[in-house]
Amino acid sequence: MQSQSELRSGKILWILGWALVIHSVLMVFHLLPPILNAPGMVLLLSSFMILHGLRIYSGIEVFAFLAIGFVVSNGYENMSVMTGFPFGNYSYTDEFGAKLFHVPLVIAPAYIGMGYLSWMIGQVLLGTWGRRLRGAERILVPVVASFVMVMWDVVMDPKSSTVYNFWTWEDGGDYFGVPFVNFMGWLLCVYTIFQLFALFIARGEKSDAALRSAKVILPSYWYPVVLAYSSVALNQGLRALDKQENTTVFDANGIAWQTDHINSSMGLITIFTMGFVILLSSMLIARSKENE
Repeated sequence: MQSQSELRSGKILWILGWALVIHSVLMVFHLLPPILNAPGMVLLLSSFMILHGLRIYSGIEVFAFLAIGFVVSNGYENMSVMTGFPFGNYSYTDEFGAKLFHVPLVIAPAYIGMGYLSWMIGQVLLGTWGRRLRGAERILVPVVASFVMVMWDVVMDPKSSTVYNFWTWEDGGDYFGVPFVNFMGWLLCVYTIFQLFALFIARGEKSDAALRSAKVILPSYWYPVVLAYSSVALNQGLRALDKQENTTVFDANGIAWQTDHINSSMGLITIFTMGFVILLSSMLIARSKENE
C-alpha cells in the first residue's frame, strides 16, 4: 500500500507533467509571454525532478545530481565557448538573459531537468526500475540515458540556433546550420553527468523496503516521467504545425535555410526518435505492471 504522502506527491507529479504539456502547447503557438517560455519550462522540470527524485533517492543523492549536472554542464559549455571543445565554436546571444561567465544561467537547470527524465527513462529501457545499479548496469544506464538525452538536442538545436538565434554557430554546420561535432559534445557532456551520478549512488545502499516501495508504486511512479519527457517532445514536434510565414534564415557561413523546412524536418525526426522512446517506455511500464 502507498502512504498518504506517496499518493499526494504522485498526484502533484501528474499535475506537473500535464502542466508541462500545456506549457509546451502554449509556447509553440506563441500564447505565452516570452519571459515564461524557457524559464517556465525549466521551473516545471526542476520541480518535477526534485519531487520525483526524493521518492526513490536520498536528499543527498538528489542534491548530488543537481550539483553534478550544474558543474559539468556549465564547465563543458563555458569551455566550448572559449576553446571550441567539445561542442564546437559558438556563442550565446542575450536572448536568455543573465549569464554565468559565458553561459546563460537557464542552461544548467535545463540540462538537469531534462537529464533527470532521460536518466529515469534509461532505467525503464534497461529494466533496472530505480534499484541500485549492478555491474555493467553502472555503465549501460548512463550510455542509454545519454542517447535519450541527445535526441532532444538533435531536434532542438537547429531551431534554437538557426531560426531563433538563441546562440550562434560561428562556423555554421551541415545539419541546418549546426555542426556534427556539437552532438558528439552533447553525448560526452551528458554521459559525464550520468556516469558520475551512477558512481556516486553506487557508494550507498537502499534498504529492501525502499526498493520494494519503488516497485509497488508502478506505474504511477514511472508514467509521469514519460509524460514529462513527452511534453518536451511535443514542444519540438508541434513546431512543424506552426505555419507562420516561411522565411529564409542564414547560418554563420551565409548558407540559406527555409524555416518551414527546418520545422517540418524536426517534427518528423521527433516522431521517430523521442516519439519511439516514449512509445517503448510506456509499453515496458505497462508490461512490468502486468508481470508483478
